[in-house]
Amino acid sequence: MALINIEYGALASSETMNRNFSYLDDKISEKAESVSTRISSISSQIATINSRIDDISDDLQDTVTDISSVINQVKTDTTTGINAITMLPNWAGLISISKPNQYVVPANGYLLLLPVPNNRGNLQINSVTILLKEVTHENDNASLMYFIPLKKRDKVTCGFNIYNAYFLPISERSFY
Repeated sequence: MALINIEYGALASSETMNRNFSYLDDKISEKAESVSTRISSISSQIATINSRIDDISDDLQDTVTDISSVINQVKTDTTTGINAITMLPNWAGLISISKPNQYVVPANGYLLLLPVPNNRGNLQINSVTILLKEVTHENDNASLMYFIPLKKRDKVTCGFNIYNAYFLPISERSFY
């Protein structure tokens, strides 16, 4: 059915008016239903998009957390590796050793030994023995300080008399 045209100034019957109103009411209902369906479809699409954005956000957050963990591990490994191969002395950490003839090294660093002049003997590090101090002439009264690089847990046995002994740790470096 379509709208019935009523001429200007004409008297329309209630039946014609009711048909026109019914027609308009049906059209309004159809359009409202169509708009409501489209709004529901758009709302559903928005919900789907929001759900996908949440999933992507969660995945991205997990990836960022994983990457941060890897970066922190690389930083730690780099610092540990550089500290393991770098032997810069930490003079503020110098300690005197009272009995270096049986010494276990507490950290990477140097053993500083000042032997008694006119003295001879071996130095043993772990299971390796080396002649460290030798007197080649009766007038050889020199006493030089030895700097011996060592790593943590090395066992040192000194087989000659010494005036002084020190442990000089390396500087722990942090790059981050």
